[in-house]
Amino acid sequence: MSTPDPSQLQAFAHRGWAFLCGAQSDEHGNFLPVVFCMGSTPGRQTELPRDTEAYATEAEALRHAEQQAERWVREHEDTRGQE
Repeated sequence: MSTPDPSQLQAFAHRGWAFLCGAQSDEHGNFLPVVFCMGSTPGRQTELPRDTEAYATEAEALRHAEQQAERWVREHEDTRGQE
């Protein structure tokens, strides 16, 4: 599966971390969450591991992308600035 067009991603912030979140359609008409963590270096972004669960709507997949970003922050709060 290819990377979504950046214009289709939405900015999302949580506890000082910046993300780009989106939903990408699959071959079955469902949507998969996509999350990029924006690094402290301009232009640096890292894609979080893709969720394998597909959702019926784009809005539902986007919400799950935001939840994934929130979980990632909880797991990585101690590493801020060490990227």
